[in-house]
Order: sequence, then C-alpha cells, then structure tokens
Amino acid sequence: MTTEMEIFIKLLGLAKCLKGFELDDLRSLLSISSKATWKKGETVFVEGDHGRDMFIICSGKVSIWRKNGGSNVSLASLAEGESFGEMGLVRGCERSAGATAVEPTVALRISYERLHQAPSAAAALYKNIAKELAERLKIADDIIVFQSQAGAEHPPLMTIGRHAR
Repeated sequence: MTTEMEIFIKLLGLAKCLKGFELDDLRSLLSISSKATWKKGETVFVEGDHGRDMFIICSGKVSIWRKNGGSNVSLASLAEGESFGEMGLVRGCERSAGATAVEPTVALRISYERLHQAPSAAAALYKNIAKELAERLKIADDIIVFQSQAGAEHPPLMTIGRHAR
C-alpha cells in the first residue's frame, strides 16, 4: 500500500461520515473516489453552483459560507476528518453554501455518479449523512428557539421546506 493511501485510510478513520464502515466498504469507497486539492484562498464551489460531489478533508482547512447582502457570512470552519458538500450529494440541486480553502487542502472527492458503483459503501455513507444532517437540523431548531426566547422575530415556520409560488 502506498504511503498516500495509508494516510488517507488513517485520516478517514477520523471522519464522522465514515464511522462504522467495514474495511471492504472503505476500500470500495476509496476505489471509486478521487483526490481533490486546492491552494490557499481557492474556491471549492460557490453558493448556487450545481454539484453532486462531497468531500472529506484529509489535510488543510475549508471555510463554509453563505452570501448575505454583499458579503459572505461564515457558517463553519472545517479541518481534517470533517466533510462538506453532503447536501449536494443527497439533494442534487444548487449548492446551499459556498466553500473556500483557508490553507492548502487535500480532500477525498466522492462523486454521486460513481458512488453507486459501491452500493454497500453508499448505503453506509447515506446513513451517516442522515445522522449528520439530523444533528445540524437539531442545532438549527435550537437556534430558532433561543432567538424566539430572546425576543427576536423568528421565521414563519409554516414556510420551511415549501417552495415559493
């Protein structure tokens, strides 16, 4: 096994989205994945872009952001073992946020088109992504409750998840 592959396997052990993977599933996932690299300050993708790839950071850092008015609002700063782009993989529509490399970054790219060549790994990955997205939803719910308790107007919850007509 190459040193680079050993590093990928070691770092992937840290990834939440790969918890509980069997060794065969991890091998299958690695066989259909590719390496992605970005320089410091390089854009990975922009909010509104179409994209179905997700990424697991092997080294470096990535900032996740959304546009608000004329500026970017930071949502998260991600490092080794963390993943991003899952919503694109699952939803298959426009990116809900942008991503920029904060420093030179290497990641494992998981392509939707190739993921289904490894069905057992895909099932395990989707299960872990569902858990991760459920946790993010709980946090978002907690923020809404906190804001309403603090006297802020909260968004009309009846419109969440509905498309504008």
